Amino acid sequence: MKFNLIAIFLATFLLFGMKSSEEPSLPKSPEEEKASFELAEGFNIELAAAEPLVEDPVLINFDKKGRMWVVEMRAYMPNIDGTGEEEPIGRVSYLEDVDGDGEFDKRTTYADSLVLPRALYFYQDGVLIAENIPLWFYEDTNGDGKGDKRTLVDSTYGGNGLPEHSANGLLLGLDNWLYNAKSKYRYKRDGDKWIKEETEFRGQWGIAKDDFGKLYYNYNWSQLHADLVPPNYFNRNPNYESSSGIDQGLAVDRSIYPIHPTPAVNRGYIPGVLDEDKKLMEFTSACAPFVSRDKKYYQSDFYGNVLVCEPAGNLVKRNIITENGNYLDAEIAYYKKEFLASSDDRFRPSYITSGPDGAIYLVDMYRGISQHKAYMTEYLREQTLNKGLEKTIHLGRIWKITPDGFKSPSKPTEDLGTLSSEKLVAYLGHPLSWYRDNSQRLLLQQNRTDAKKSLVKLAKKGEASARIAALWILEGLDILDTDLCLALLTDKEPKVQANALRLLEPAALEHSKIRASIQKILRKVDTENNILALQVLLSSTSFDESFAIKTISHVLAQNGSDLLLRDAALTALNNREFALIKYINSDPEWDDVLDFKQIILEQLSGILVKRKDSKELAAFFELMQGVDGWQKEAFLMGASLQALSTENTPIALEEMPEIFKQDKLSTIKNLKRGFKWPGKVITETEETDRIKLDANGMKQFVAGRQTFLTYCAGCHGSDGGGMKRFAPPLAGSEWVTGNPERLALILLHGIEGAITVKGKVYDTPDILPVMPSHASLPGQDMANVMTYIRNEWGHSSEPVSPRTVGMLRLTSQGKVVPWTPEELNAKMAEKP
Repeated sequence: MKFNLIAIFLATFLLFGMKSSEEPSLPKSPEEEKASFELAEGFNIELAAAEPLVEDPVLINFDKKGRMWVVEMRAYMPNIDGTGEEEPIGRVSYLEDVDGDGEFDKRTTYADSLVLPRALYFYQDGVLIAENIPLWFYEDTNGDGKGDKRTLVDSTYGGNGLPEHSANGLLLGLDNWLYNAKSKYRYKRDGDKWIKEETEFRGQWGIAKDDFGKLYYNYNWSQLHADLVPPNYFNRNPNYESSSGIDQGLAVDRSIYPIHPTPAVNRGYIPGVLDEDKKLMEFTSACAPFVSRDKKYYQSDFYGNVLVCEPAGNLVKRNIITENGNYLDAEIAYYKKEFLASSDDRFRPSYITSGPDGAIYLVDMYRGISQHKAYMTEYLREQTLNKGLEKTIHLGRIWKITPDGFKSPSKPTEDLGTLSSEKLVAYLGHPLSWYRDNSQRLLLQQNRTDAKKSLVKLAKKGEASARIAALWILEGLDILDTDLCLALLTDKEPKVQANALRLLEPAALEHSKIRASIQKILRKVDTENNILALQVLLSSTSFDESFAIKTISHVLAQNGSDLLLRDAALTALNNREFALIKYINSDPEWDDVLDFKQIILEQLSGILVKRKDSKELAAFFELMQGVDGWQKEAFLMGASLQALSTENTPIALEEMPEIFKQDKLSTIKNLKRGFKWPGKVITETEETDRIKLDANGMKQFVAGRQTFLTYCAGCHGSDGGGMKRFAPPLAGSEWVTGNPERLALILLHGIEGAITVKGKVYDTPDILPVMPSHASLPGQDMANVMTYIRNEWGHSSEPVSPRTVGMLRLTSQGKVVPWTPEELNAKMAEKP
């Protein structure tokens, strides 16, 4: 009989009462809590606000007057059972520092009687406030500083209402839309009308942006993700799902370093979650990424860094972001240390933002229970009660972090809403992000069309990020001139060029003359720079088809090994795939055999089959009659793999294509299964040769092939045969066809050292010394690629469930280095 390992460990803890060896964790005063901090060298921390001024804060933001607005989730987990959590006692308040001593001392409650409020955003005439489910627009109609009228904007904003799995954020993006975490929707206001539009799903709690509009977010187990492309580009082609660009994991290393034992975490009973000192080893509640965008006071190497909160570990992680063309990478700033850590169990960092003075403001929910009742295990419940963490609620602190040499402003914060349009435009280049963000917001919301001259001037000359912001504000005010954007297509700054091209898309789609002007300029512009090349591909849907196809073909032939460019092209084609196939067939740039070119041809023909246009497919098969060599093999491979997923509902053709008579081609057998025509007869051999997967399994198989080509084929070969100096074969490998859990652990953590495959030992220099972790891949993608390689090359296995990957990700927490083959085999031998 097999037993669930988690059940065994949990039962063991229950048997022995799960008594904690820790002393009760009593609440500390702000002064005592401050003494518990270890902060990185070069920074200082001071209290900005504390209870009773704030209670259970989860988010803050600073308005145009510099007042700190606080979202207080006062009903969150009031006791160990969460009883009374939906009581309407939440509120949104704003704080002011009346005496100018650096600490806030006056609170005004703007909105109360709220149920688990979670987000807010300022407007000229009111405030958007999100509760657990609905999204409201509040107005102060009598000028007393309190919201007395509210209008429902979206009754389903929060989704299911679970605090850690409901929409939040309301972040103004570069493109003037409001974006959210844990949501697939974005919002925009047009007069009195609210627009809700689908976008890509992002993150869990907290969302941030950099100065060029890239969105950052995370998941409780994965501390930092980002979008490498602007929103709503990679979701345009229903027949192609990209594997890059959106939700890109930036940080492979998930290690954290608490400075005290943290046994009161949800899965502390699982081996590898806590170290021998009972300290949490990996992120389990990562949230609220903060991008450092202030250029005053801080060292230059702090700009662009991302801080991430980890309330379960009582710490804040610092990530150093490096940019390489279109790509981002995150490196941990300190060796086995954190930016900020506390020995106080109740230090619960939950949000970070910049203030008008340039300081970093950190929200500390300061409470014992941080895990919601829906996910509290018996283990955590016992640990919480033993340490008294359920006691003493309605506390909360806001901390102010500053670098050495920081000087507090000598004057009160000016009211940006009263400034001239020219001054607000100038502030788009201010060294402090609070000025830049609020200037953008006010120029738009106050409809400052008189700022056009100043905005145009800034768009032409200045810092790149300020120039781009000016362009998007002109767009938001509906006063953007096409000629300005056309002129900027030849700018020396690729990011300015890219945004100008992006902004030209609506006009290009509507006016053939503008489209012709864009194409004329782009023929002369160097698109070898990958930043501009990416946008050219993304914007190609607005080009004439002939120009678009020629451009895409050239860029992919030269740079198709770049996954981001490849995905950009394939998402942009959307019904132009066959036109590109025909062009490639006669383009000499595609004569030479390269792995990435084979991948692209497979993907193109796969999309064609997935679209199920009978006439187009008949023309494709006719075209293949005249194609030879590796191109024909690649095209037919992609088409045949996709055909396998349609064999239960075959695509109807008027007649059998001539190429289907070439039975010597192995791909033809699979192709035939996905199509039907008058008089088609299924032979006994064809029936026997079917891959034994159900409909969902076949979908995983086909999707897994694409993931394999993207992430695995470069080392293991597109045929799974392995590549000398890189990796051993997968075809026929017992590591592939054996225990799927062992294979999943390899994907999650990597593997290193000599490995035996089919009786042959592979070691350096014949293979690379380490296969890296692919933990940043979503569980579904891992399950897909495992299903593919376990059913390709003559293999036959059941499909792998994403739940298998998810459970192993959970139960193997704490594994931060690759496995050795010996370790993995020993671990498998331990399983009951």
